[in-house]
Amino acid sequence: MNKIPQTELGRKFIHYLAALIPLTYHFFLDKKPAVIILSFVVAVMLIIEFMRFAIPSCRNIYNRYFGKMTRPHERTKNLTGATYLLMGSLLVVAIFPKELAVIAMFFVQVGDPSACLVGMSIGKIRLSRSKTLEGTLAFILSSLLVTWWIPGVPQHVKVAGAVTAGVLEYFTWRLDDNLVIPTVSALLMYLMLL
Repeated sequence: MNKIPQTELGRKFIHYLAALIPLTYHFFLDKKPAVIILSFVVAVMLIIEFMRFAIPSCRNIYNRYFGKMTRPHERTKNLTGATYLLMGSLLVVAIFPKELAVIAMFFVQVGDPSACLVGMSIGKIRLSRSKTLEGTLAFILSSLLVTWWIPGVPQHVKVAGAVTAGVLEYFTWRLDDNLVIPTVSALLMYLMLL
């Protein structure tokens, strides 16, 4: 078993912690308050991102607390994965029916870190430089495990969404996968239910 760097474990912890978003939405909020809350949080994150880019003292504070978890491409001009994760959550909550939004958020917030942790620790069959078959399978299986209990969406639709999300995670995107995965998987499931 390969050792996973502490910085990557921190990033994945944030992903798993973000699963509180779909849980809270599913059990406690309707669409309108969820959109308002997520819009506020995304606005705050975008302000923090702007300050991080534009004001050296803010960048120094950010780097002191989060710099080790920040990926190289996020350090100078790109938004962080956390900001994209919140934007993706807002987008699916605003556009799609509640059950589909919850499922799609779970795909990225549980499936994505599971793929990384399994792929980095026990992955042997390389699909690309940074992706393994074991990681992709972990993405799909963990996505199905975490969403099986959600009513109103047939299991075959969830399977199609999870497989799509797992395949999307494999590809390198100009847009962050935290935005692409929930949006595209929710769209596919929505179209399947028409």
